[in-house]
Amino acid sequence: MRIRFKKILTFYNETTPEEKCQLLNMMAKDISVPVKYEDGFHCLKLDIENPVCMNGTYYQLNLENEKNN
Repeated sequence: MRIRFKKILTFYNETTPEEKCQLLNMMAKDISVPVKYEDGFHCLKLDIENPVCMNGTYYQLNLENEKNN
C-alpha cells in the first residue's frame, strides 16, 4: 500500500484543530490506548459518548472505564 504523504500534509495544513478533532472522533472505534497497571498493560478503548475533545491546544483522549471493558 502506498502512503500518500502529500494528501496527508495537505489535509493537516488546511484543516483547523476542531476539524482534526472531528476526524479523531470519527476514528475513535479504531483507536485503543495501552495503559500500564501493576499486573501489566491493558488496552483501553476510547469513550463512546465523548472519545476526543480539545483541551486547550491539545487533543484529549477520553478512555472507557476499565470496568466496562
